[in-house]
Amino acid sequence: MAKTQPASTKTSVRNAKTGQFVVVRGVGALKGQLTLKKSVDLTKPIATQAMKGTKPRKALPSTKH
Repeated sequence: MAKTQPASTKTSVRNAKTGQFVVVRGVGALKGQLTLKKSVDLTKPIATQAMKGTKPRKALPSTKH
């Protein structure tokens, strides 16, 4: 039985600073499951942007004696 390919989820987004259009792949893949803030730039790594607003965790005490 052949596997079906999902519909293409590519979208062009204009970079406001440079005016260039960038193709963003995977847009809409998590539609309804993931909400992004308006401040998230899809042309940059999302994980880096998401971690900016969080406080770093304290390291756990070492188990070495």
